[in-house]
Amino acid sequence: MRASHVLSLRGLNRASRFVLPAFAAAATLALPALASGAQAPEYSLSIVEGANTQPEDSIQHVSASASHPRAEVVVSIAHNGLVVEQDKGDGGAWLSQVPQVGDVVTLESPVGVARGAVVYDGLPSLDPTVCAGSINFSGQRSAGETIEGGYYTVVPHPSYFARRGGGLAQVQALTGPSFQGGFLAPLLGGETVYAVESLISPLAGGATFAYSSENDRPVGACPVPPSPPPPPPPLALAGSFAKFARTTIHKLLRSGWSTHVRINQPGRVVEDLYQHEGTLPAFAATSKHKRRRKPPAVLLARGTATAKTAGTVTVTMHATSKGRRLLKHAHSIKTVLVTTLNTASGAKLTLERHSVTLHS
Repeated sequence: MRASHVLSLRGLNRASRFVLPAFAAAATLALPALASGAQAPEYSLSIVEGANTQPEDSIQHVSASASHPRAEVVVSIAHNGLVVEQDKGDGGAWLSQVPQVGDVVTLESPVGVARGAVVYDGLPSLDPTVCAGSINFSGQRSAGETIEGGYYTVVPHPSYFARRGGGLAQVQALTGPSFQGGFLAPLLGGETVYAVESLISPLAGGATFAYSSENDRPVGACPVPPSPPPPPPPLALAGSFAKFARTTIHKLLRSGWSTHVRINQPGRVVEDLYQHEGTLPAFAATSKHKRRRKPPAVLLARGTATAKTAGTVTVTMHATSKGRRLLKHAHSIKTVLVTTLNTASGAKLTLERHSVTLHS
């Protein structure tokens, strides 16, 4: 009976192992034909781990088989050099335990003659994005091995479990240790998804050794995408005078007064030239000027400039109507230059004030 479990590597990795009575009968008829038709021995080793949607239906196992039904077959698992599990049979062998990563799984036929051995790496694996509502089929594989996969639904019966429905994955890319592909329809909760990697290696005398490793898991909810990172804090507004040239009353009246101001982000630069007498605007005044006991200072000149990017802008002030009347008759006048930086977000910064006496 044990040979019926390991006769067909592909059958064991599909629905056959779930319908044991029917499979055993089919195996009895198929074994002689396989033996008589084989030109060279074929050996198969299969590892299946994971679970489906029915917890009581244990699918994890290691199986080994030989194409000749009476060939002695031994399968063993060695951990740190010591054999921890072993089974022997005619035509095939079966272990209900699966290896740990790093364990060595060996197929012998007959006893003492190794036909194939693998160091188990726990692959293939399926990415978390292979989930309910997704058509994605991707994960990690062992180097050089081909990938197949699909999904199915497990239907419990009184004496066995059967697979129903399902579909195959379309593998589109094998790049390095990863694979990518998709399904024709989105996966659904209640289904089981699986991936199988396999490799066939030639042996002496035309014999072959076929290895496959399968990983099954119930289709779960898709992972919640991570929250986007918080936006970086706004850049603190900063600026300074790049060039501060003196001027005269005559030059101011004729062509204006230009200064160069640095600003560290896009914004607007406003320069106001006030007469020293009087109270300056509250945002530019020092603490001792917070109480307005004197009349407002006269605005003599104003200039604005827009900075599209961080850098240096030239601001040219021109006399106001009231300022022009005062300046025309003045030989000298004490002034205060107030420079204010503004941004579209509402940030405002007043640079250090400059007290300047203008002469004709």
